[in-house]
Amino acid sequence: MAGPDGERRPADARKVASGDVICGDCGETNKPGSEFCLFCGAYLGWQEREPSGANDDTEVLPAQPPAPARSVAPQPARAGQTTSPPAPVLAQPERPTPGPEPAARVEPVRPAPPPAPVTVAAVPVPPPDPGCPTCGRVIELGRRFCGHCGEQLVWPGTNAPVTRATQRSTWWSRLWDSKDRVARRAYRRSLPPLYRWRRVIVIVLALGLIGGGLTVVGRSPKAFFLARYHDVRNTLVAVPGVTAAIIPPEASAADTTPEALVDGTAKAWQMSWTSSTQGGPCRSTPTTAVIQLSFPATRVRDINLRAGLLDNNPNRLLQFRPKTVWIAYGDQCVERPLADVQQQTVPLDTEVLVDSVRLSVQTAYPPDQPTGGQDVLGFTEITLRSRPPVR
Repeated sequence: MAGPDGERRPADARKVASGDVICGDCGETNKPGSEFCLFCGAYLGWQEREPSGANDDTEVLPAQPPAPARSVAPQPARAGQTTSPPAPVLAQPERPTPGPEPAARVEPVRPAPPPAPVTVAAVPVPPPDPGCPTCGRVIELGRRFCGHCGEQLVWPGTNAPVTRATQRSTWWSRLWDSKDRVARRAYRRSLPPLYRWRRVIVIVLALGLIGGGLTVVGRSPKAFFLARYHDVRNTLVAVPGVTAAIIPPEASAADTTPEALVDGTAKAWQMSWTSSTQGGPCRSTPTTAVIQLSFPATRVRDINLRAGLLDNNPNRLLQFRPKTVWIAYGDQCVERPLADVQQQTVPLDTEVLVDSVRLSVQTAYPPDQPTGGQDVLGFTEITLRSRPPVR
């Protein structure tokens, strides 16, 4: 405690049985050995000494010897005064000599009662935020939709909010969404110019390197990029300049020619076929007529077939219709099944440039009316398709 002159004065502190020192100024308990109060700064060093049985400031006086009894001498009588016998002198009792004062009794300081145990209520730990059932992202409680995937959320004990049904959109629909485009445009505009044009610069440099490499190897960069564009769009066109021939030529039915296979009309080419006719397997000697299509060297991607007569022709179901065929090109030969429909696409990729394709029937669908059917089988149109030519 600070006095008027700025110096710290000793506090009226006291010790407890446990050894702690209680500050007389603020009443706080300090650890044993503390010279100053940890709470108010009062000096506590003088309280380290234990109080003795006697007061240190009181001086004990020595015992006084008893005083001797005093005797009274007789006085002579005056004239005319009757002298009376002297009265006996009574000896007064001796006063006891006061001894040393008993030391002040120091009451022992009772230890402070232990503090009552404080019951602290357990603080409930909030459960962790649940995750989205669709994408697994952590979502704060109370949210109605997932901020990552848009999934509508229904928390336990609550009713489903009355909102529109959640429909997840594909990445390409989000790419063309007007709101997303506006947000992306605003974000790009907020970037520094270097970041905005960095992608453009990288793309231009990459295209320049590809074009330069193609020029070095003798290929046209324009043709290369056009071909990649058609690959992405999966653009297919009919192979131009296709001619058809039958091997052997006499296998054609009467009044039919192989040119009908590539003329783009409803006129069909036909050959003889019975229920016992059976074509040979791939890479074997053919036992039925072979259709050979010739054209400038092209990479064929697929074949569009119109097997049998058209659906509007009443004789279609009265004739045999191709069921399985084999197709040969270069040194390759594959077998393909056909459906009993008017028009279908047969998947085929030669992967290299070829200038001819051969086709032969192995099995056929029988006529729907066994009696009155026609022993012929034919094709209305065969169309080879490839990527558009680029130069």
